[in-house]
Amino acid sequence: LTSLRQKGGLAMALILLAALAGAPTSAYTQLNLDNCEIVSVAHAGEGDWTNRHCQGRDGIVLFVNEDDARFDIDAGADNGEWESPAPLNQLGPQVEWRLEGGQPFAIIYRYTISEAMPGGRSMLAVESIGRTGHPGCLVALIAATPAANARAREIADTRARTFRCGRDARLTN
Repeated sequence: LTSLRQKGGLAMALILLAALAGAPTSAYTQLNLDNCEIVSVAHAGEGDWTNRHCQGRDGIVLFVNEDDARFDIDAGADNGEWESPAPLNQLGPQVEWRLEGGQPFAIIYRYTISEAMPGGRSMLAVESIGRTGHPGCLVALIAATPAANARAREIADTRARTFRCGRDARLTN
């Protein structure tokens, strides 16, 4: 009987480890715009915009577009859409990469809002990672709350891989 209990406990431990091994994980990279390649900038009379390519993870480029003191990030491929909160904003100093089996499938990054807004002065963005011919997009914007990081990870893990850019509704709260 004791041997059976030990074998049963071992089997349960192996099942738990197998389940955990498949769970998405996080890795982090720094986002310092001074270290990014400037690809294009506005000329006189064109406004105030800059397009940058920043080093991401595993060779995935971050396309960081700035226009009129607002930012938009695309990962893997620039989707050509402006996806930024309306208030003036700045980007946080790091990007969280959601990984499954070591492969990135979504990013989470922070916007610091320059203007006062309901729910706090920052937001988290969840973005699917694109590739040539199939760009990713903004999946969710989440107001800063004590549970925002966990909520952003949940959305990334459950929606980013299957989110249909241009068809599915972006989540906001």
